[in-house]
Amino acid sequence: MPKVTINGKEIEVPAGTNLIEAARAAGVEVPHYCYHPGLSIAGQCRLCMVDIDKVPRPQIACNTQVADGMVVETETPRVKDTRRSMMEFHLINHPLDCPVCDQAGECWLQIYYMKHGLYDPRMTDEKVHKPKAVPLGPHVMLDAERCILCSRCVRFCDEITGTGELGIFQRGDHSEIGLFPGTALENLYSGNVIDICPVGALTDRDFRFQVRVWYLDTTRSLCNGCARGCNVEIHTNRERMHHNQGKRVARSSRATTPRSTSGGSATWAATASGGSTTTVG
Repeated sequence: MPKVTINGKEIEVPAGTNLIEAARAAGVEVPHYCYHPGLSIAGQCRLCMVDIDKVPRPQIACNTQVADGMVVETETPRVKDTRRSMMEFHLINHPLDCPVCDQAGECWLQIYYMKHGLYDPRMTDEKVHKPKAVPLGPHVMLDAERCILCSRCVRFCDEITGTGELGIFQRGDHSEIGLFPGTALENLYSGNVIDICPVGALTDRDFRFQVRVWYLDTTRSLCNGCARGCNVEIHTNRERMHHNQGKRVARSSRATTPRSTSGGSATWAATASGGSTTTVG
């Protein structure tokens, strides 16, 4: 078996092992989106770049197999800068809707940005907007704006189920996942595309309508804390419960009450049961 040195640690792995798996065996994480051990190699996300001794440019680890005597570095300044650039590329049109995203807290875009991104955004143009709720079948919903086109779902339907319903359509930054005409994502394993999506672009249709969502209501009013009568806004949290047809079945409101007044401004806070706090003047 070939021996490879990764970040100064020499390990022995079976021939044909790619550098992502070899690094994992050495206890080193190589970030990636499109790679999945159960699917073919796509090499689309370009996030898994590593430096290889005597190779002039960084190489993608997913499609590079180990060779005897290979020396690999995954944390060089050039590799880190490349990852940061790729994270900026993936997020350049990504919507800033993390607080209401089903994947928030478990999203690999968030995780890798904190580990390998932390760049200063340079995007000044309007983001490309895509459909937010596209039903692909009876169980799967697509948020095309959140999709980073890793193609895991496409390869899953091509290689695992053999049904081939999904593809990538359009070109450039308008490319998006879609269904071939006359098809629907309704094979027996269609729910698995949700599990292998790294960024939460694919969600369960039933869960999407059953999840509790918080809305913030704004009501214009007058402060009665003194004789000045300042204009104020009262922000109220409102909870809505939806069932699987998307109809409202429950609603509760939490009113706000004045907490203190000073110098013509009022601070309004939600009651003790919970809610938002808003300062107005």
